[in-house]
Amino acid sequence: MRTLALSAVLCLGLAFPGLAQQLMGNRSCATNTYVEAMQAQHPSLGQEQQRVQQAVQQKLQQQRQWQNLRVATTITIPVVFHVLYSDEAENISDEQILSQLEVLNADFRRRNADAGNTPAHFAPYAADTRIEFCLAIIDPNGDPTTGITRTQTYRTEFDYAYDYIKKAENGGTNAWDTNRYLNIWVGNVKDKVLGYASMPGTTLPRLDGVVLHYTAVGAAPANKFGSEYNLGRTATHEVGHWLGLSHIWGDDDASCSDSDGISDTPNQKYYTTDCEGGIRISCDNGPYGDMYQNYMDYSFDACMNLFTHGQAAYMNAVISTSRSGLLSSLACSASIRSDFGMVREADSLVVAGESIQFAAASEGVRATEWLWEFEGGVPTTSTQENPVVTYPRPGKYSVKLTVRNGSTSDTEVKEGFVHVTVSDLTVFPNPTSDYLYIEQPARIRVRHVELINSLGKTVLTAETRHRTLQLDVQHLPSGVYFLRLTSTNGTEIRRISIVR
Repeated sequence: MRTLALSAVLCLGLAFPGLAQQLMGNRSCATNTYVEAMQAQHPSLGQEQQRVQQAVQQKLQQQRQWQNLRVATTITIPVVFHVLYSDEAENISDEQILSQLEVLNADFRRRNADAGNTPAHFAPYAADTRIEFCLAIIDPNGDPTTGITRTQTYRTEFDYAYDYIKKAENGGTNAWDTNRYLNIWVGNVKDKVLGYASMPGTTLPRLDGVVLHYTAVGAAPANKFGSEYNLGRTATHEVGHWLGLSHIWGDDDASCSDSDGISDTPNQKYYTTDCEGGIRISCDNGPYGDMYQNYMDYSFDACMNLFTHGQAAYMNAVISTSRSGLLSSLACSASIRSDFGMVREADSLVVAGESIQFAAASEGVRATEWLWEFEGGVPTTSTQENPVVTYPRPGKYSVKLTVRNGSTSDTEVKEGFVHVTVSDLTVFPNPTSDYLYIEQPARIRVRHVELINSLGKTVLTAETRHRTLQLDVQHLPSGVYFLRLTSTNGTEIRRISIVR
């Protein structure tokens, strides 16, 4: 399958100054050139893209195997719009942004008013992707938000080659958590580029998202900029890329030797530059020809009206794999989720008598109250956000945290979360008649164990895989033995008596 290879997909504009088309001209894209530049900058992204593709193909195979048993569910993706402006014309209205959200939801759910314009021969392929979009109401800190940020910038335009629009230090705005939000940046993109997007698995997290030219956001009449691209389909196209879709004609222009890798989109030689109507044949794709009504072509906004079932399945597979963090995002709900860990790089494996500092890590609305319960700990409870707890006795202990904001609360329990070990390497019971136990303290790892009889012969060996090792000595005659322990602390020998 041929797909767009690496990093941000630069769409609806060319990658080098002087080559881009004007807004009133044709859509165009220099993805391959841009990809080559990203490969040179970040060679490791190629391997990540391969992992993403493998995961997506495995998920698609699972979907095909279980499609008759699978209940269709709707996925909702939280969105934040970052508006960057140097003058008031670029500081587009909330109304224009909200109209863009409406277009995305209509297009992805096959509820667009122009769905009836899909030719009868392509109508069976048109799909409700069951993907929806919501404006975030909670920011990454858990505070209320409108889902729209506005930043006045000293830059009169943003060069897409450097992604400055996504960098606060360069006059842009930093992304919100890209595992929890679809970040859409809006600004004056250099050379009149209408938009570009990052492909899943092929960009750095802080650069992940979609960029739109401010004139291409939303639909008329909220979008007051007159062009063939003022119906909000630029965002539909770019979000399609963000969810893994390639252009409908494949990677190479004017070629029938590649495709977009989707089985139910006809192989197409070239991109469409207008809204011509009728049937256009290329790459032996008759009798119905090119599917230029597809959102992943370059047709005018007024001509675009469908995703296919294959494209829908692919995007859903991407969300289930490389963008799975979106599935648990609470950014569009006023709820809270309890979670916790340790401060910094602390370890939950400790020696008896040591302390652990816990760290609350709730999601959703900002927590204002915390109630901890520590089995085996001192103290046993705490209302601090990041309490310090001492564990005096060896054992495995659960930790429970209830977080609250007003009437909203949630509880998380992690069983056996804290493992408290003995303070020294312990061998017991001694003497023994059936089993011998070796318990290792934290920060010491026994690698190898040998039991040697009084004649110097090794009668038993073992490798340790757990903190406590059990040796079966029931088959050995009574007498004195020597246990040789090789650990990260060196080698030591213990005298052992076996009695009958």
